[in-house]
Formats: sequence, structure tokens, C-alpha cells
Amino acid sequence: MPRTATQSNVGGLPPVAPDLPPGGGDGGEDRDRPAPGASRQASITGIIVLMCASMMTFASFVSAMVVRRGLNNDWGHIGLPHILYWNTGILILSSIAIDTGRRMLRRGKRVPFNWAWSIGAVLGTAFLAGQVVAWMQLEGRGFYLRGHPSSAFFYVLTWAHAAHVVGALGAVGYVEYRALRYQLGPGRRTLVDVSAIFWHFLDVMWLGIMGLFVFWA
Repeated sequence: MPRTATQSNVGGLPPVAPDLPPGGGDGGEDRDRPAPGASRQASITGIIVLMCASMMTFASFVSAMVVRRGLNNDWGHIGLPHILYWNTGILILSSIAIDTGRRMLRRGKRVPFNWAWSIGAVLGTAFLAGQVVAWMQLEGRGFYLRGHPSSAFFYVLTWAHAAHVVGALGAVGYVEYRALRYQLGPGRRTLVDVSAIFWHFLDVMWLGIMGLFVFWA
């Protein structure tokens, strides 16, 4: 009788399971299943350190902004483009979609995870596109990086935030790539949690930036 892939090999070697194509109950099985280990704790610690460093960077910008605003009476208000409010809603929806996907993955619902995570990635990209439109609208009204202190700090803060979003989208896109190929084993699912945590952090940070310019700057 021919030996199957799941039967023991000669010499007592462990059985070898074949790669299975996606299929079955709720979206198929992940073919890549590395065993989770201490790397999860290291990843969580790393993202906490990154968030602390980001908070310190933005805190230094805000501190410089507070000092500059108190030096002269030339501060003024730039009048935020209305698209920024739409961008805020889009970013909040993306965060909800990302977290929904994370919860679906924990329940083993692979197809809903793929959909929710993809929606979150698309909305995150739409947020960046909306930011570009907002910058162009400000330039069209005569507000540039130079010449107006309020607009200068707005550009610095929003550019720094956008750079963080680009980095976070890179991680989200990598998860998306692995998920669609059904190569999101338990070891790689730590990246899902880490990406979601950082995405929520950027969401909260953006709300802080918006609140700063709407109610004070």
C-alpha cells in the first residue's frame, strides 16, 4: 500500500502534513503555523517603546508650539479645511474595521477577518489621500510652511502624523498580504495585535491634534 503524507516515515520520523489549499468551514486553514513563543512579549514591548518615543516627539512639537504662541501676537487662526473632519471620521472607521478584523481572527473567522482588515487598510489609505487634499487647500488659501506660525506648526504636526500612518500602513499591508495567502499562523498573529494597537494609537493622536487646532491653536 502506498504511504500517505500523514503516515510515519521510515526510522520513526514524525509525520509530515501536506500544504492544504484554502477551503473548509470559515475561510480555510492557515498553511503557515509557526509556534508562538517569547517573541510576542518582545513585540508588545517594542510597540510600547515606539509609542512612547512617538508621544515624546509630538510632545516636543506641542511644547514648542505653546512657547511660540506666547512670544508674539502674530499667531492667528488658519481655519481648518472642512475635509479634515471627514478625514477624522474615515480614520475612526478604519480603526473600528481593524479592531473588528482582529476580533474575528481570534474567533477563527478568517473570511470576515480578511474583509474587515482590507476595509481598514483602504480607509487608512483614503485618510492619507484626504490629508494631501487638505494641505493643497491650505496652500491654495495662502498658508505655507513659512510665513505663518499657526500653519507652520499645523504642517509639522500633520506631516509627522502622516509619516507614522505610512509606517503603520506598511505593517497593515504586510498582514493583508499574509492573510490573503493564508499564511497567518499563530506566530505571525502577534503582528495583527501589534498593528492594531499602533493604529488605535495613531487614531487617538490624530484626535488630539485636531482638538488642539480646533479649540486652541
